[in-house]
Amino acid sequence: MTKFKVVFKGDCGFCKKAVEELLKRKHSVELIDVSDNQPLREAHSLKNNRWPTVPMISVCNDEKNTEEFIGGYTDLMNYFDGIKYQHTAD
Repeated sequence: MTKFKVVFKGDCGFCKKAVEELLKRKHSVELIDVSDNQPLREAHSLKNNRWPTVPMISVCNDEKNTEEFIGGYTDLMNYFDGIKYQHTAD
């Protein structure tokens, strides 16, 4: 089963838009709230190519035990449009 993992902060507008878009498209979503947990946010940032902002969105395949980092909200929309973007750390 494919699901999306979203690392978010409660006050983030793009995080809210990403979750709403995923739910609208009937996807399974795992939410990880880092609002009050800077060390957890930094750990996810390092795991995701030093992505500097939230949301941090990944697509996960539980059957294959894989997780692919997509990016943020705009990258999620590009993912749905079939446009591949690869972020590299600065």
